[in-house]
Amino acid sequence: MTRPTLQLLRSSDDEPPESPPPAPIVGIDLGTTHSLVAVLADDGPRVLLDPAGRALLPSVVALDDHGTLLVGSAALSRLQRDPSAGVRWFKRDMGADMSHTLGAHTLTPTELSALVLRELKALATSSLGQEVTKAVLTVPAYFQEPQRAATIEAGRLAGLEVVRLVNEPTAAAMAHGLQDSETERCCIVVDLGGGTLDVTVLEIFEGVVEIVASGGDGRLGGEDFTDRLFEVARKEAGLLEDMPGPVLALLRAECEAAKRTLGEAERVHVSLPSPAVSTHWEHAGHLLLSRALFSSICEPLLERVKACIVDTLTAAGTAPESVDEVLLVGGATRMTAVRELVAGVFASAPCVELDPDTTVALGATVQAGLIARDAAVNDLVVTDVLAHSLGVEIVRSGKDRFLPGYFLPVLHRNTTLPVRRVERVHTVHHQQRQLKVEVYQGEHRYVSQNRLLGSFEISDLQVKEDTDHRESVDLAFIHDLNGLLQVEATVVSTGHKAHILIEQRAGRLTATQLKAARAALARLNVHPRDLLPNRLLLEHAHTRHLRLSTPQRELLDPVLLAFEDALERQDTVASDAAAQELEAALAHPALTPSPPALS
Repeated sequence: MTRPTLQLLRSSDDEPPESPPPAPIVGIDLGTTHSLVAVLADDGPRVLLDPAGRALLPSVVALDDHGTLLVGSAALSRLQRDPSAGVRWFKRDMGADMSHTLGAHTLTPTELSALVLRELKALATSSLGQEVTKAVLTVPAYFQEPQRAATIEAGRLAGLEVVRLVNEPTAAAMAHGLQDSETERCCIVVDLGGGTLDVTVLEIFEGVVEIVASGGDGRLGGEDFTDRLFEVARKEAGLLEDMPGPVLALLRAECEAAKRTLGEAERVHVSLPSPAVSTHWEHAGHLLLSRALFSSICEPLLERVKACIVDTLTAAGTAPESVDEVLLVGGATRMTAVRELVAGVFASAPCVELDPDTTVALGATVQAGLIARDAAVNDLVVTDVLAHSLGVEIVRSGKDRFLPGYFLPVLHRNTTLPVRRVERVHTVHHQQRQLKVEVYQGEHRYVSQNRLLGSFEISDLQVKEDTDHRESVDLAFIHDLNGLLQVEATVVSTGHKAHILIEQRAGRLTATQLKAARAALARLNVHPRDLLPNRLLLEHAHTRHLRLSTPQRELLDPVLLAFEDALERQDTVASDAAAQELEAALAHPALTPSPPALS
């Protein structure tokens, strides 16, 4: 179907502000492989570009030879020639008790994410000409409370007030729903990014976007497809898994490029290096990769994608033929194998009209507009669903004994938010004077396999002597769209109440801890933004140097040395001139690694 052009118009009757308006709330897609920031402008949502015109900031942090931290494109280029110099994919470990060591720095996934967010905050501030302090951040629908809390924490460390977390498929639905909100339809969003898969069934009618069910796989993304191809190429080339030097990283980059090329071409040649050389790339052959072979290599991953789609449809009570439109989100959905799989499940071609890389960020800005009561989106209503069941531990009665440790869900997964639900429970013994309420999140029938969120107690329960009376207690679970869960226990006979507030927005740092952590991040030796283009060019030149033959290196060396010398002397005029010469040299055919001939 053909969609109308996205246009958001403000009322012409709006009075111009007497003073400059505050900076808008930005929408940020904090991705596993790439991140980006967008804003809701007068003409609609738009992605903000860096000075080089790029929208996507690689979610990568690395250390250069001088011990300085690099964030983004320069860090990614650095990793291609020295994989041990940095870290990526840390979003997958958000909320986990772990850290990464980069030289003298020990950084948690939360702190690494904060560095990425700080770059995006600086980009937004520079682009808008106003200090940006508020943001809507997106997270995978399958993120649990600790992961969501860690994301909030990362935003706060970066100097951002995170006004809302929004599930990535929900954000995508908002971007799509905004375009054609008056047409009633049932849609499914398949969001396959670099590291996570989210599948969401939603209904759109009369300006309402209602999320019906969400599912997914938090350890499945486009990087896993690259890894499968890399393993085949590594074995074909005869490279050992622990081969030193940059060759393995360069081969993986070759596989990533080949995967992307297959989105446009029927086949591609993957260049293979010599196993005898570890210090630099020495071409030794190629692997002919067709779309069919790639699909075969990645069949186990494609089956996992299909299983997630089917499971989510089942949870929504929706048959594939009842889905009016399939929306693809995330850069990995550009793979032909994924698009063919989705088309096969639904017997129709998916919608690919919006850029899958930017859809989530654009949807986050729509959410930001709703929060700010922006006139551009005041007719759109969005509901969300609970990603995981919430409940309490109960004791169950066996034949002649009590069996503790069972999970009683009060709010079931995919419950529409906001919601309030009451479940009545009873004391175990008639002489029981105290009740402990433990709140868990998860899907397993045993609480030991779920995640404990918090607990509280009710004391002074009434006891009636010489009777078998057991006290009744009403447990009320109230969950809002901000991730705030309140659990309230009311003793039925007396009206006595007790409650707990579980707030994912709060994070895990106190105000004092946050201030100290922010100061520690500020002291990190990170390259200033105005030096990033030079850093990126330098890292790109070093990576290219590894791919060149000896005669080609001899041509590049003097130009590269002149640029390094100008940077070392901090001579702005000389470094600008040397940068232009280096860029021209890198673009010259004589210094381009020759691709293998097609056969």
